[in-house]
Amino acid sequence: MRKHLTGAQPEKELAPLIGQRVSVRLHDGDGGYRDLLGELESPDSIRKKNGEIAFFDPAKIAALRVLVDSDFRAGTGAPLSMRIRDLEIAAAKTWPSNSVEIFGQWQIRISKGFSYRANSVLPIGAAPFGEPASELPESIDYVISKYLEHKLDPVFHVSLPVHQELDDYLAKNGWESPYEILVMVGDTRDLIYKEHQGEIIEASKLTQSWLGLQGDQSVNEILEGYPSKFIELKIANKAVAVGRLSIADGWGILTRIFVAEDKRRMGFGIAIVSEMARSAVAVGCNKLALQVNSDNYEAVKLYEKMGFKVHHTYRYRKLVSTMEPAGCC
Repeated sequence: MRKHLTGAQPEKELAPLIGQRVSVRLHDGDGGYRDLLGELESPDSIRKKNGEIAFFDPAKIAALRVLVDSDFRAGTGAPLSMRIRDLEIAAAKTWPSNSVEIFGQWQIRISKGFSYRANSVLPIGAAPFGEPASELPESIDYVISKYLEHKLDPVFHVSLPVHQELDDYLAKNGWESPYEILVMVGDTRDLIYKEHQGEIIEASKLTQSWLGLQGDQSVNEILEGYPSKFIELKIANKAVAVGRLSIADGWGILTRIFVAEDKRRMGFGIAIVSEMARSAVAVGCNKLALQVNSDNYEAVKLYEKMGFKVHHTYRYRKLVSTMEPAGCC
């Protein structure tokens, strides 16, 4: 799947492509062209394969093409530990914290509000403990001090099975696990889609009708902190299902999937996820990922029915049980 754009492009057209691998042809000053290839970092910059950031003027775009490996399927390819790392990093980008301290290969994420994902340590290094900056006991003590400094509960986001030993260590030392999360992946070319008779609305900013279906507005700053599409399905001009699609590192990350309480078990869950998948395809993204509480059996069954499969799990480990989170996703 490829998406082609021609001519100068406004930021609103380029923002949804952030995280995608692209080829950009630019007009140069001599009447010719120059080409850039790499991952779109922002509406005016590309990260090349060697890590170098190249800036460009969107007004000078002659053509842009999103590149996708047609043989790749979500959840396949590299060793599981590497796939988990890459997927967790991509998901973290789409749920940005107010501050992130890099501590070795641990990301210490601190934010306002009660979202575990935005207020937790994400180890992304190798097993067994994710490669912190110092020995494990000292590193954990440092984490505790950082969160207490901000009057927050110390929380770890532990990816399994790659960091099982870290999880075991925390469990033995008084860190509780509120719940476990399933990370499910699906490929747009393999999913089962559902048609509907409603109206689809896509917006690049939060709208009152989209927010109205969820009720919880404690993570609005996070939701708009990364370029995203806020998608809603309306029936008779009333939102019955909503979701958020964010593209990062070639992944379409689906979050905040909600169906109106009086419209559940009527197929609208599959319908909104189908529209989110179609929206991802429209920008050249075939790999999708979502997160769901392991005890949300109905949602898990729905996603499995569409063709999503469990890729890995992660578990939150909290030292003190004093706060209720806004939810996993």
